Amino acid sequence: MIIEPKKGNYVTKSEKLLSARYELGELALKLVSIIYSNVKRGDELGKDYQLRITDIAKLMGKSYGEIYNEMKMATKELLENPVYIENNDDNWLMFNWISDAEYKDGVISFTISKRLKPLIIDLQEKFLKYKLENILNLRGVYLIRFYEILKDWWGEKGGRNKGKVELVKSVAELRELLNIPLSYKYGNSSGIKKRILERAKKEFAEHTDIIFDFEEIKAGRKVSHLRITIEPNPKKLKEQEKEYLKSFKHFVSFVRNKYKANMKYFMGWNGLYFGINKQGLVYSNKRDLDPQESEKVFKQAYKYAKNSAVYQSILEDSLDFQDDLEADPNLFQIFKEELKTDETT
Repeated sequence: MIIEPKKGNYVTKSEKLLSARYELGELALKLVSIIYSNVKRGDELGKDYQLRITDIAKLMGKSYGEIYNEMKMATKELLENPVYIENNDDNWLMFNWISDAEYKDGVISFTISKRLKPLIIDLQEKFLKYKLENILNLRGVYLIRFYEILKDWWGEKGGRNKGKVELVKSVAELRELLNIPLSYKYGNSSGIKKRILERAKKEFAEHTDIIFDFEEIKAGRKVSHLRITIEPNPKKLKEQEKEYLKSFKHFVSFVRNKYKANMKYFMGWNGLYFGINKQGLVYSNKRDLDPQESEKVFKQAYKYAKNSAVYQSILEDSLDFQDDLEADPNLFQIFKEELKTDETT
């Protein structure tokens, strides 16, 4: 089956995958992100994911010729550069991003590693989630990985609810997370500050949903730590004004388009969770609902959306209501306080 990659697709990564060690070029990293942004919860192991070269070129804003010439090398990188994950007690895991690949008549087919799927779908632990569009225009592997790290830190520190967060990180930790070689000195013209931090500030403000700033902290004459502030990109917030809250009709249309038959729950109450089937009607984790019952659920969800920033973020990020609130008790408590009710599950 040929998939149609879209900028609005979501990339998910477990914390283990986020902190893994690997070496990939820019196109290879973007390519694997495109692939697993299309992996669905119900997909069986060994499934082929097929991408048209023309679709990849359009998504990345490049010509067919540019992408075609680079694709073979990027695919080779995914097959030859393993992911290395350190677990506790000196245990480790290594695997390749994809098991095999084939190009034929303008279409490239991939089979992802069986080890990879649990790290990008069916996630039970903390994970990172972001729209694919945020990395497509970033130049260089370091900037892509740095975006993921900042986005993760922002979420970890409650950025979804606080907006702006501040944290202090050592240059050594940043170097390790990004797998930056020792030849990259911090302050050189070709070092971490110039080639990663300052470039990232500019490109994140232009292309991603977060912005950041940093202040150097010195130990003697050497910069040892960075005080980093991260917040939502006001440019993107303006672009994503909440049209769906303008009316109940707008809201129902938004939720149907976003959740229709995608196997995610958009809300829940009293022990039930609700999704939307191919007919645009609501179903629960127990049964299908009729039009009148569906209307009642939509009205309750609209009430949630108008009163809860947490619920808005779940809808806008296309997260699963059940998974998201069960995975984060603090988020669930904030949600309850926003609604001032105990009727949610």
